[in-house]
Order: sequence, then structure tokens, then C-alpha cells
Amino acid sequence: MPAITFDKFELGMDHRKAASVSDANRLREMKNAYVTTGLATSKRPGLVKIATLESGTKGLVAALGKLHTFYGSAFGKLQHADNRFQANQLTCQNNNPDTVTDIHYADVYNGYLYVVAQHGQITRHHYLQPGTLTQITDQNCPHTPAVLKLASKVFAVSPDGSTVRFTKTGDPTNWSQTNDAGFLPTGLNARGDRAANALGIYANRLVVLSRDGAQVWIADPDPNVMRLDEIVENVGTSYPQSLATVSGDLYFLSDFGFRSITMRQLMSKLSDLDIGSPIDTLVRPVLKNITGRPRAVYFYGTGQYLCAIGSEIFVYSVSKSSGIAAWSHYEMPFNVDAITELDGILYLRSGNDVYQLSDEHHTDNGQEYEVTVQMAYMDFRSAGMLKRVYAVDLVMEGECHFSIGYDVRDPDAFTEEVRIIGNTRPGGLIPINACGTEFSPRFRNKDGKPFQLNALTIYYEIHGPL
Repeated sequence: MPAITFDKFELGMDHRKAASVSDANRLREMKNAYVTTGLATSKRPGLVKIATLESGTKGLVAALGKLHTFYGSAFGKLQHADNRFQANQLTCQNNNPDTVTDIHYADVYNGYLYVVAQHGQITRHHYLQPGTLTQITDQNCPHTPAVLKLASKVFAVSPDGSTVRFTKTGDPTNWSQTNDAGFLPTGLNARGDRAANALGIYANRLVVLSRDGAQVWIADPDPNVMRLDEIVENVGTSYPQSLATVSGDLYFLSDFGFRSITMRQLMSKLSDLDIGSPIDTLVRPVLKNITGRPRAVYFYGTGQYLCAIGSEIFVYSVSKSSGIAAWSHYEMPFNVDAITELDGILYLRSGNDVYQLSDEHHTDNGQEYEVTVQMAYMDFRSAGMLKRVYAVDLVMEGECHFSIGYDVRDPDAFTEEVRIIGNTRPGGLIPINACGTEFSPRFRNKDGKPFQLNALTIYYEIHGPL
């Protein structure tokens, strides 16, 4: 009897084609799982709550060996009981409102934190040198959310988005120094929307993104050396916190899905790359109902770009050596307010609670979560032929409930689920009965234990033309 084996899942979710004409290694669903460097499908790490922080702080930023949070002077002096965290007070001049409602950006500059905070309806830049006042008071400081440190300067989009201002070299508080601080005329060079929304780094160059275009600038401590290097049209973003540098490329969330600015192989010309096209149909409905700000990070521990939108995290697993470029998504039991990495551990904040993703745990703080993996509908290289599946073999760790979809027109047309535990090859075939012209295997796990799918073998017989 014929048999067919599937043991590579390196392309993850892909919805660009209809379910019945997608390739065998492209999945229809990959929830709470990711592709490993061995091309297997593994359950995502579980969440462990490590702290409930004192009320009043916002943000979560990894820097200087600590997890930093921020608050205004209305709370007096705050100190976290957990010494892994450091609370930083932000103070504004002239008694302006300084209650912190969100953190847009934070990075270390000359040993101190440069922070961009939201204070209600007002955005303020702060530099946390010793002293009482942290707000930058230079009148040319733009006080906008889109900020970046590069070439010993701080760059920030101007309030109207028509320029990108930069500080004096070596001094992030000085935005007015003659012949050192200044601005880049990005709006003058725009071919579409003139307003810049976000700043990123690609190949040590400054990338200025508007909603529908990107400009690449040479950044240098000497303003006379700065110049426009290239324009990339028809790709941009409205979400400044969705940018992350991944394996030398710049990834971000556009208004239509995830995109990248990259260098074409063996060429020096920059181009946009629609890395997110396999899941555009999944992301766009989420963006229509978006609340809060998408927040992204490149997690070096697993080689993944993660972008949190509300309670859903879209995950892009990348490994050039293993040929992996796979999308999946994680469902969190809460909205993600901040996400950061410290010493190879990924931390998430929701409200005052802070969690870490842990490979040693397979529940979300004790609560089981469901892993769902569904393959495309496959005709086993015999299109239009009626076939009967009578057995399967699974190579896996853990257990799952397995079923097979047999009619692509009916999303509920699945066989009754069979509970399967561990590697079945040494113990004989798992009987399952399904008739049709094409089939979609589905795996579900929800037991609070590890789960990894390595290979599936389907045994079937061909009955002839339908």
C-alpha cells in the first residue's frame, strides 16, 4: 500500500494560496508553536509570573543588567522589592504633568538611560543623569515618540514629521549646537507621504520610514558627512515600536502586514521584502481592531522576531543555516504592554505583572494552553483520485489529539480525534479511516507537558477516479 511522510515544516504558516493547492510544508495553522532548527514543530515556552510590581510604574526595558520601569513624581519615591527591577523617576520642568502613561523608547547613552515617555497627551524626552530634573529642556528637542541612537547622536522625528532632528555628538541633551546638532530634510526628499513615523537601523545606516516610503541616510558624527543614500518606495510603517533588526535586515509592521528592508543578494541595491505576505490575511483583520501600540523585539535566544499586538504575538522564526523562514502566532492570556530581553530571557509585562517565557514550563503560570498545528489539504500527488486513509504513524514527543480533514469545503469535516502518545513507529500503526481526494492532518495538544512533532506518515490506498 502507498505511504507518504512529512518531516519538514520549515515554512510555517502560509495563506497565500488556497488550502487545497498549498505546498505540503506550508501550514494552515500554527498556534502556540514554532519551527525548531531541526525543522520540527515544537510547543512554545510557557509563561511564569516572576513579579507583581508596585503600582505606578510603566514600561519594561532591559539595560545595565536590570529590568527598568519608569514613573512620575506624583508617586514620590518608588522602589521595587524585587532587586531584578529598578524604578526610575521621570520629572518634567515647570510642574508640567509628569504621570507616566507609556514608554516609547529607552536606550543607554554614555552610561545613563535616554527615555521617551508618554505623559498623558504629552510626549517628553528624558536623560537620567544624577539630579532632580530629567526632562531635556533644549527648545529644539522634538519630544516625539520616534527616536534612535546612532553615530554617537540621538535622532528624533520632528513634531510635524517633515524633518529628523539630531543632537550634538556625545551630548544627547544638546539639540542646538551650531555645526554639530541639526536636522535631515526628509520631507523634502519624500516621494509620497512627507511625514516620518519611525526610525530604524540597517547596515549602520539610518532608515527613516513614513507610512508609504523609506529613506536610507548615511549617519555620521560629522553632520557634513550625512547624506541621503537611497529611497525605497511603497513600503513604510505607522508603528514605530514594531521595528527590529534581524540578521542584518530591518523588520517592521506596515499598515498591510509585516515587511522588511533588505539588500538583494549579490547586489548593493536596497529593496523591500514582503516577508509577512504568508500571513497578511491574518494580520490585517487584527490591525483593523487594534488597541494600544504594537511592540516588537528580536529574541536572540531563539532567533525570532516577535511582535505583540494586544494579546497576540506574531512570531517569525529565522535561520539561514537551517533554511527556516516560518511564521506562527502565540496567544497570550493577557494584553502585552511591554516586551524585552535580558541575558537570553524574554520578559513580558501586562499591567503590573511581569512574566518570562520559560522552556522549562509548558503552561501559562499553571494554566494549560492549546497548541494547534494544521497542514494544508494534500492530494498525495494523485489529483482527482478517490483515496482512503486507513492508518498513520507519528514521530513525536508528548501527546496530541489527531484528526484528518477530508473536505476542504467544510471546515468541520474532520474525523473523530484519536489520542496519540509518543513515537508510534515501534508500536504499530494507528488506525484512522477517512475517504476523499485530499486530506488535511490536524494536531492538538493541551496537557501542560512538552510537545514536539517530528514526522507524520500516512498510509492510504487509491480507489480510482472520482
